[in-house]
Amino acid sequence: MTPVFFAFQSLFSEPCRAFRSLTATSLHQFEILFGPWLPPGCLAQADQGPHSRQRQWPLRLVFWTYCWQIAQAGASCREAIRQAQALCLAFGQPVPPDACSPYCQARRALPIERLEEIHRGVVRDADAALGRGDLWQGRRVLVVDGSSVTAPDSPANQQRFPQQSAQAPGCGFPILRLVALMNLATGMIVQWAVGPWRSHELGLLQTLWEVFRPGDVLLGDRGFSTWGLLAQCLQRRLDAVFRVRGKLRSDFRRGRHWSKNERSVTWSKSPQRPRTIRRREWSRLPNQLTLRLVRCVLNVPGFRTRKVTLVTTLLDQELFPRRH
Repeated sequence: MTPVFFAFQSLFSEPCRAFRSLTATSLHQFEILFGPWLPPGCLAQADQGPHSRQRQWPLRLVFWTYCWQIAQAGASCREAIRQAQALCLAFGQPVPPDACSPYCQARRALPIERLEEIHRGVVRDADAALGRGDLWQGRRVLVVDGSSVTAPDSPANQQRFPQQSAQAPGCGFPILRLVALMNLATGMIVQWAVGPWRSHELGLLQTLWEVFRPGDVLLGDRGFSTWGLLAQCLQRRLDAVFRVRGKLRSDFRRGRHWSKNERSVTWSKSPQRPRTIRRREWSRLPNQLTLRLVRCVLNVPGFRTRKVTLVTTLLDQELFPRRH
């Protein structure tokens, strides 16, 4: 799937350049720019627990300082603290100390529930602002992809996300496996799931079905191109577009000929149930699926021409033409 994103490069390059120029401004300008996106009252002081009292680093200040630091590539904690100090001086508020430790402790104590509430609000408002013309064929397209990241080396993280067995104890960091869903229209991460590095991406995706709505289209790379996932999508009234995995399934000599670059194929259910799908759900899936193979040529300037074969549940050639 990755080569397909070169086609979207020109669409996102200009907004990304504008974003970089804007985020290089002061912390105050950063808050003015992105503040209206946040749900009202989401940064109010908590009634109890962390950030419940007015300290040197109140919740609102540490949140925006941390966001500004993330947006600046390679910005240090000291730079972020200077931005916060300048903001407080300009508005006559108590100035936080120069030391990095209080800021780092306040950043670590940011309430996860409040951050999740902010994320849900931003995603909901962005989704509500979309018009039908912003969607593909009037349908929401969710891109699924997986990756792995390291976490701070704490005993709690080591227990929940153990490092690889090939590493000597104490010589590696906890490793997280994550799978995320991105809305192709807004460019926002809608939801994600995390697990130990031994977790399979297909298994983590199983925990995200509640995010989908009937009529959505799931777009994924060849790692998600399995019979079981295609069958689950159809069962939930979703459509899917994946890059085909395996030479046998991408063989254009099989199936019914539609055109030079399209065929109708039938994939049969495997007698062995994958571990990522529960036994009861696997038994409810049909024995065969009628799917569509589409062969595409990617001709991106500066890169080699590549042929990519896609499998999809979108069978209507008139409603979903190959080049649409």
